[in-house]
Amino acid sequence: MPKDNFSRPPAHPAVTDPTQSAFCPRYLAAKKAIDDRALNHHVWESLRLALAQTAGSEPLKIIEIGAGIGTMLERVVERGLLTGPAVYVASDSDPSQLRAARQELSQWAQKRGHVLSWSGEHQGRLRTAGADVSIVLDPASAEELADRSDTLGAFDLLIAHAVLDLVDFPALLPRLLPRLKANGLTYLTCNFDGDTLFLPEWDGEQEILRQYHASMDARIAGASHTGRRLLTCLQRPGLELLAAGSSDWVIHPRNAGYTMEETFFLNALIETIERELAKKSSPPSNLVTWARLRYRQVAAGELSFLARHLDLLARRQGPLP
Repeated sequence: MPKDNFSRPPAHPAVTDPTQSAFCPRYLAAKKAIDDRALNHHVWESLRLALAQTAGSEPLKIIEIGAGIGTMLERVVERGLLTGPAVYVASDSDPSQLRAARQELSQWAQKRGHVLSWSGEHQGRLRTAGADVSIVLDPASAEELADRSDTLGAFDLLIAHAVLDLVDFPALLPRLLPRLKANGLTYLTCNFDGDTLFLPEWDGEQEILRQYHASMDARIAGASHTGRRLLTCLQRPGLELLAAGSSDWVIHPRNAGYTMEETFFLNALIETIERELAKKSSPPSNLVTWARLRYRQVAAGELSFLARHLDLLARRQGPLP
């Protein structure tokens, strides 16, 4: 990539906690390219082949939980996963996310020469050279979807991207997976699995990251090892685990800098860790020093980052216990 596409920003640009809804659209847009290169190719190809075998005369029906600003729908279209008529339900419990999704999808479609028209606040139709997709923006939580019966019926594919470490998935999935058709698929991606690494190494950082991972587990038991727990969960009766593989986030400087998206993303991650641990009654004594160092390294194009994730694909084979 040309050097002009890289930026070296001020040491600490203004960013906001990515758990706040006002921040999320910018954060999710920034990480799209990072997710694009992280997603496991083997798992994706397994999904493509399995979905092609599932397709019949009826339009494919896909539901995504925690869809955010719609970047997975864009990816599904860009990578040619849909080759005919389809219904795509993009659900999110935050209505502001879906408002941002409508805007994001409209801009994306225009840039790529697709035709996207909206017939209401939550209904759209996307037409490309290879696909005709009815879009439903559904302001509902995954829990609500699991318990709700509606006119859409059963789905061919359930997608959850970088979201299952935020919910109690052992309780949720047994309620949600019955919404799949027989032989329906579930594609679960970028599931965090316990390792975060900033380089170059810094004395005292391991304790900071240990406490940060512990804060994830304090909110939802086992959240910091969601990937490996899902690997076991998807081998339960009634399911067939078709593919699994790593989908690590890896960011490193090139030409002494990063893309604008990478710069924003790195600063957001550092600030998220700092804010989360600063709320503790006894935050790490070196927390502020650590954060300032890492911000400076981002500004100087000196920081590398890795976070371990797993992608998984499973098929519903029969009744679920």
